[in-house]
Amino acid sequence: MWDFIKNSLTRHPASKVLSGDCVMSYQALLDAAVLHGNSLKSRLKPGAKCAILCDTGLHTAIGILACWAAGLTAIPLSKNYGKEHCAKILNCTEPDILFTDNSNCTFKYTYHLVSKAFTGNLGSIQPDPTLSDVALIMCTSGTTGMPKGSMITKKALQKNVQAVAQYFSIGQTDTILIARPLYHCAVLTGEFLIALSKGVQIAFFNDAYNPVNVISSIKKYSATTICGTPTLLGHIARLIKPDRENSIRKIAVSGECLSESGAKKIRSAFPDAEIYSVYGLTEASPRVSYLPPSDFDRFPESVGIPIEGAAIKILDTQMKTELPANVPGIVMVSSPCLMKGYYREPALTEKTVKDGWLNTRDMGYKDEKGYLYILGRADDMLIKAGMNIYPREIENPVRGLPEVAECMAYGKERASGQEIILDVVLQKDYKDIRKKEFARKLGMVLPSYLMPAEVRIVDTIPRNASGKLVRNRREGYGTQNDEI
Repeated sequence: MWDFIKNSLTRHPASKVLSGDCVMSYQALLDAAVLHGNSLKSRLKPGAKCAILCDTGLHTAIGILACWAAGLTAIPLSKNYGKEHCAKILNCTEPDILFTDNSNCTFKYTYHLVSKAFTGNLGSIQPDPTLSDVALIMCTSGTTGMPKGSMITKKALQKNVQAVAQYFSIGQTDTILIARPLYHCAVLTGEFLIALSKGVQIAFFNDAYNPVNVISSIKKYSATTICGTPTLLGHIARLIKPDRENSIRKIAVSGECLSESGAKKIRSAFPDAEIYSVYGLTEASPRVSYLPPSDFDRFPESVGIPIEGAAIKILDTQMKTELPANVPGIVMVSSPCLMKGYYREPALTEKTVKDGWLNTRDMGYKDEKGYLYILGRADDMLIKAGMNIYPREIENPVRGLPEVAECMAYGKERASGQEIILDVVLQKDYKDIRKKEFARKLGMVLPSYLMPAEVRIVDTIPRNASGKLVRNRREGYGTQNDEI
């Protein structure tokens, strides 16, 4: 992996990386990675585990590249998710050292980027042989439960970057604004590494998520490219001014199901942009499929066709029968980019990957053209009177109402069975809407079998640091204003 990155940086030495007021050339980035990599190599054997927790995207990037230069396995963390989240990942992976730019870190053994100094007593470390070919341990589900560490091999990661490079038409004349943490595999692979491979100018957004500040950064760096969830892009689309601030020409949408109404909002704000709708999972390094920009306006809810080398099939819930076109089932993926397995979780690995096929645990279907549509997580499926219902079947029509800023559907177990609950955040101009009037509006867009048993008007709906909706709902989040 290091040779691949080094060659990319060497091919484009004058390309720039921007972070705040700092400007660093690719050549300087390469020099920094080698410098810190050599320091790490002086104390650690190849294959050792290095967690990375830095305050800026640029320093995180240097840490990851330094790990690869030293032959170490990198474990990215993100301060945006809080101490508890980071502690879960540290407990799960037990890294040998922490790479940081923060002098207040108290991990047992650290390397400080700024001072280039080691602290703590490393002792004798014997690298885990399981990680000999692993570039990354990328952790998932750490915000709502115990994290799972996907072991991404060097070969799988490189192949995924090369596959994305074949369809993502960015180049040296572009500037990509990276608005989410490199902790996410989609950001690390589909934004940072793909940008390095093509010599794209990179600008890091280092603040906490705020669409107004993201727009300011787009303007500051004259960014031409941005990637994000439908929520993040939708917020930007509502606030950006096309005439002065909108330099964006290329967009990749990922991380959540995109609704037709959401796609129209993004298109309205970026009328001339090439928009890709993509799908992936950390366990697949992560990219699995993409929808070409030429199809975005015709098939806005699709995530397109498999990347090179990948295959997708839809199985029934019993995992026995492959289903025909337009019949929903479990999405299964075969790809040279699949993870080696979950770190220290052989039983979970065996359950998730069988005979070269990854059980994504996503529900979806393929149409007659072979285009993939994702309906949501299998665990999020709702059952009403024996009918299988996917949250987006409710959420997408409701989000299209002018009164609704955001919503989330979920199930609640009652003595009589599962009931559908809908949480709604209202637009400012409709805060005083009467209950009966809003119920009538719902009845106009939802058939009776999709009508929720209860509608809660709330101030907020939980999202993670990248703006992605957190579906593992817990009682008492946000502020409930009323019930309808």
